[in-house]
Amino acid sequence: MSAWRTAEVLTAEDVLARSVADAEKAMREAAKLRYPQREPSAEDVRRVMQFAKSNEASPELQALQRRIAGGYLSWRQVLMGEAAEDRGVKAALEADRVTLAALCRGEERRVEPPKPKPRDDEEPMSFTEDAW
Repeated sequence: MSAWRTAEVLTAEDVLARSVADAEKAMREAAKLRYPQREPSAEDVRRVMQFAKSNEASPELQALQRRIAGGYLSWRQVLMGEAAEDRGVKAALEADRVTLAALCRGEERRVEPPKPKPRDDEEPMSFTEDAW
């Protein structure tokens, strides 16, 4: 034992070693939670694909759908977290996180009927002075 390694230093080294071990254990447990516990079903993938092809999906998710259609990735890789380090995947998942999580839980997205667009050939319902 060196003279500079006093009892306080040895105690501090022990505390540090335990803290590092605890942090590494916590990181391993967190890594297990990062990825889904089950493989996405064909129905999960169908729901996600349908949403990704819709106009409601973010531009990032639509771009990811085009990459998947081109064969660069698969929805299974995306949904299982295997492509989590890809920038395009990160952007798409961040943009539509809530909707994608709901779809993977088995929830169907609600399709709202399109709102009627005003037609140009109809008479206005209210008038202002300058309308005449």
